[in-house]
Amino acid sequence: PIVEFVDCLCVRFDFEGAQKKLAECEAVLTADFFLCKQTALFMEEARVFVFENYCRIHNKIDLAALGEKLAMDQDQAERWIVDLIRNALLDAKIDSEERCVVMGGESQSVYEQVMERTRDLNVRSGTLAQNLSNVLNEARKEKARRARAALEEEDEY
Repeated sequence: PIVEFVDCLCVRFDFEGAQKKLAECEAVLTADFFLCKQTALFMEEARVFVFENYCRIHNKIDLAALGEKLAMDQDQAERWIVDLIRNALLDAKIDSEERCVVMGGESQSVYEQVMERTRDLNVRSGTLAQNLSNVLNEARKEKARRARAALEEEDEY
């Protein structure tokens, strides 16, 4: 069920299926002799993983729906999200009136993204040209050294 959980979440973006698989994962891990001590850690990390993927798709998330997705009740989900916000792992706010999480962080406009990538491309191109120039100079020096060595060898004979 662990691989199926990842498949549901990352490949199919099937949050309902991932929720079912997460419950199965908890049962399997709890029953496993070697992994039973890691069940709580796995569940916490899996919830963060579900939450991150869910947040990539949604800007405003109902706490009841989120609790359901994370296999938690609504109050547990709210406390868990508050802890994430406090620990600076999440840029979001909780709207108490609407009982929802509002994702923060303004995304860059397409223009800003293009400009940033162009700037990065310019720097990377300059570095690449410099590195290529250094490699060519080294190759020329090595070729000249070999030519001198060959001439010296010929002169000896």
